[in-house]
Formats: sequence, structure tokens, C-alpha cells
Amino acid sequence: MATVFVAHDLRLDRRVALKVMHPSLARDPEFVQRFINEAHAVAKLSHPNVVQVYDQGSDQGHVYLAMEYVPGRTLRELLKERTRFGPAEALQAMVPVLAGLGAAHQAGMVHRDIKPENVLITQDGRIKVVDFGLARAVEATQQGLTKTGTLMGTAAYLSPEQISQSTADARTDVYACGIMLYELLTGRQPHTGDTPISIAYQHVNEDVPRPSRVVPGIPAEVDSLVVRATERDPRYRPANAGQFLAALFEVEKSLGRDSQGAADPAAASLSAAATDSAADSGAAGGGADGSNQTLIVDLPTGELPAVEYDDYEDTRPPRPSMTYPLLLLGAVLLVAAVGFGWWMLSGRYESVPDLVGMERDEAREELGPLGLKITVADDTAYSDDAPPGTIAVTDPEVGENILPGEIITVTLSDGPQHVEVPGIEGLPVGEARTMLEDLGVTAIEEDEITSYDNPPGTVITSDPAPGAMADREESVTLTVSAGFPAPDVVGRNVDDARQALEASDLTVEVVEETSADVPEGQVISQSPEAETTVGAGQTVTLTVSSGPEEVDIPDIRGWKVDDAKKKLEELGFTVTVHEVIGDRVGEYNPKGRAEKGAEIEIWTSPFGNGGDRRDDD
Repeated sequence: MATVFVAHDLRLDRRVALKVMHPSLARDPEFVQRFINEAHAVAKLSHPNVVQVYDQGSDQGHVYLAMEYVPGRTLRELLKERTRFGPAEALQAMVPVLAGLGAAHQAGMVHRDIKPENVLITQDGRIKVVDFGLARAVEATQQGLTKTGTLMGTAAYLSPEQISQSTADARTDVYACGIMLYELLTGRQPHTGDTPISIAYQHVNEDVPRPSRVVPGIPAEVDSLVVRATERDPRYRPANAGQFLAALFEVEKSLGRDSQGAADPAAASLSAAATDSAADSGAAGGGADGSNQTLIVDLPTGELPAVEYDDYEDTRPPRPSMTYPLLLLGAVLLVAAVGFGWWMLSGRYESVPDLVGMERDEAREELGPLGLKITVADDTAYSDDAPPGTIAVTDPEVGENILPGEIITVTLSDGPQHVEVPGIEGLPVGEARTMLEDLGVTAIEEDEITSYDNPPGTVITSDPAPGAMADREESVTLTVSAGFPAPDVVGRNVDDARQALEASDLTVEVVEETSADVPEGQVISQSPEAETTVGAGQTVTLTVSSGPEEVDIPDIRGWKVDDAKKKLEELGFTVTVHEVIGDRVGEYNPKGRAEKGAEIEIWTSPFGNGGDRRDDD
């Protein structure tokens, strides 16, 4: 009907929401009059839970309303984010909605389009009902529609009397609030379908199920509250939003909670969720099936009689007794005719139950008494509601009619399409891949980079990052540490080598080895070798020269020269013999110990100078 803009009131220097009627409707006097009536009706209201109307007018053919600007978000946006509310929070969220509607009902107005899109949550958590664009005085509603009537509202929240009789009173809003409470508790609408007309048909012909059938564990008192508010016969609903609110308070008391008297009991739990969001109060949300779109459907020409209902009662009135046999016979025949017609049109059909989230065997048990069977589709489907391996989708859909003996095709769930990337930073890449594959992510890529801070083969980060949501249809890239090349320290002094390795966050171990070629204190070799990939904290072993090996020199005085020379050469020495006289060792030098390979000098003597003499005999 209209587009909502954020505008600035120059006269009062404030931001306002400007609701401008679509040009095509501005040419229709009846629509213009309804638009003006909206301003007159809502302007009478002054309630903290109802968006206030400041002004109404037209400019160059543009008919507009100036309304209170409410920065925040809609209840629909919050519900999409949370999927569903707990019973206590759902009841608290309904309190300000019913309080605002109660004020409207007392003023003689009916909203006629209550839905989460028309409930705004301010940045500080206050809740306001918006868009009384479909509101009309109750008195005008009771006068019926003249000329070409219109059925106005949103299919998912239309009451049976709106659909079948085009009438609306305070109990119409009560029904829509009951549907909205059901949706808050379960995360779904009770009636769904491909078209708004099919959804409206279900409102007229099917009861709203108890929320606990979808979400086990919902208290029976909350179940009963939803069922009472969504009775198809308006006589058995609370008469207005005030009565609904009183019943809600009684339920809260029975559950050990009491928000009665609170200025806005939902504020504490919803304020954080509303922060940093800006909701368009004129935006209308809508699902693919059109269940959330406001309907304007032409009805047959002619005046419809006013319909008045009795006040709400907890028990249904007893059937009146038939006094005369003839009347009894006529009634029996009438009931039989109606029953036969009902059976031919819909009575012989079964309604497809809600099987989402059930195991196959559980679903077969559910369908057995109804005479229905199931077959499992070859494909699977992603589902945020059904655990993997359980039923995600049915064909026909939930609530559709089906003849006993027919087969329902069920598609099993493959789990949610989007999964949260786990904390895989620092894990070995193989372990990280296993965790992702267990979540259903199969497209995993690796990108290795040099890292001085992470051990080789461990995950540095991922894209999407840990904690973010990943689409199972898309790839996840793991950034993996390739370590870094080990520094070359061979030939360097051991202290310099140690300092260079520890600067790269490597641990150093030193082993010594004698060497005749490498000076003492110099690195002979390293393990891992230079340029080999290493990681922070890894150990590098250095082999360091302790200098040449020293060997004990035996006392060879008195030995035959040939024997002494042979012995010394076996020990790794070089021998120089100085022949003086005789064939025995008289003197030698050096004595004690010498480096392997050192030169030993021998001087001969006929008898030697003592020592360990060795004779041939």
C-alpha cells in the first residue's frame, strides 16, 4: 500500500518515518479515505508499545503519514537470527505486543495485520507495534463491507472469520498473536503452502497444533495458551488482547515467572540483539511461499451482515435438545447430508503430519494408523531443522491432504548447509582436515607459507576463519606452516653458531669430536643440515671439534729399533731413526703423550739406556 522513508521534520527538528501511499492507489478515493482513517485512528493512541502518528497530509498528489521513527530491527529479523525463542522469552516478547494491542482494542480499533514484521524492537530493547495501516474502528468493521469488499491481512496470520466471512474484530488480532506466539516458540508457522490461498484454506479447515509437537518440552500451560488463542471459532478465544495478556500472566505465574507490572519485560533479553541495527518500519518481510505478504483480495459485491460473537468462555455451550421428533429427523437428515458432503470433499483425506526431524522407522509408526506409507528419495537435502539422517522434506508437504494408502516421499537430511569452522589453529594439518570432513566439508585446500613461529605442517589459519560459518558446497583453505630453512653454521665458532640458531628460536645441542683437520671449538657438521626445513622450537645438533686426538707414547728404550718403529707407527705416529751405533733404542723424543700423527725421533745404541727391553730371544 505504501513506501516508508526516513525523513526530517524541519518544523520540530526531528527524524520521522514518512509513509507515502503508492501513486496507483492514491488515485482511488476509497484507498485514500482508508489511509486518512488510519491517521485519525492511530493518532488517538498514546501508548509506549504503539508507534505514534504525528501528522497526515498530501503534497502534489502524494498522500503521506508522518510517524515516530523507531531505529532498531523487526521481530522477524531477530527470529531469523535465533531460529526460535524459549518459552519464557517468547511469553515476555508477547507482553508489550499485547499491551499495545490492548490499548488499541480499548480505543475501538483492530490492527488486522499482526505479524513479526510489524513488531519493532528499539535499540534499547523496547517493543512497539507498527503499521496500523489496516486498522479500522470496530464500529466500522461491524457495519460490514459495501460495494466491492476487500480481504486484507497476511496469509500466515489470517483468522478463519477474515477468510470465510470478511469480518474482523479484536479476536482477529488475538488469533494472529496466537499464530505469532506459536512461531516464536517453534521457529515456523503452523500452516504453510505454495500459495496464500492454500494457507488460508488451512486456517479455515485445520486447527493449529500444539507447539510441543514441534519442540518437545514446551510446558502444557503454554501449549494451552496457544490453542485457546487460535481457536477457529472466535467465541472460544480471549475477547481481546487484554484478556489474552491476562491469560498469559496466569501462565507465567504457573511457570514460576511473573512479568506483570514490568514496563517492558522483554527489554532486558532483547536490547543486546537490537543494538547496532536499523529497521525499516515500512518493510514487509515475506517468505518464498508468500505467507508473510499482506493480501488485498477482491470479494463479491454486496453488503455483508455484521457478525457479533459472544464473549470468550472456557467451555463450549451444550447442544440444545431437540423437542420435536420431526425436527430431530430433519436434523439427522441434514447432518447426514452435510457429513456425506464433507467426506466427499475432505473427510476421506488425511492431513500429512509433520515428520521433519523424525527417523524413518519413527515416521512409519506415525503414518501407520493413518493408512499412509513412505518411500525414501535417492537425494538428500540440507536442513537446519533436521539432524543428519532424519527426515528433512516431505512430498506432499506438511498439512496437505492425501488419501489413505498413498505414499509420502521423504527426503533425508544431510545436516545444515552452513557449519561453523572449528578451532583448528595450531593443529597438524591432517587432524584439521579430519575435523572439517567430520562436519561435511569435503573441498579442503592447503596453502603452505614460510613461518618462523609455527611448526612445519601445522595450521596457521583458515579461510573462512575459525568461528565463522562455512558453506559445505564451497572450499575451505588451510594456511599451513612450511617452517623455514635452517641457517648454515658449519665452520663457525660454536658460540657464534649457537647464537645464530637460538635467534631463529631453535634449540641447540652440542657433541664434541676429535679432528686433526678442524680447529678446536669449530663446528664440523650440523643436523638437520643447512637449508633443511625446520620449525620454531626444533632441536639442531652441532658436532664441534675438540682438536686432534692425543696418544700415550710407550717407553721404548732398550727396544730393538725395528720393533719400536712398528709399534709407534701402529699408534699413528711418524718415526725418524737416527743411527748412532747398535740396533736398539738408546733415546727417543718426545715422551709421555703426543698428538696422533706427531713425529717421534729415535737414537740407536748398542744396549739402550734401560726401559722395557725387548730381545729377540
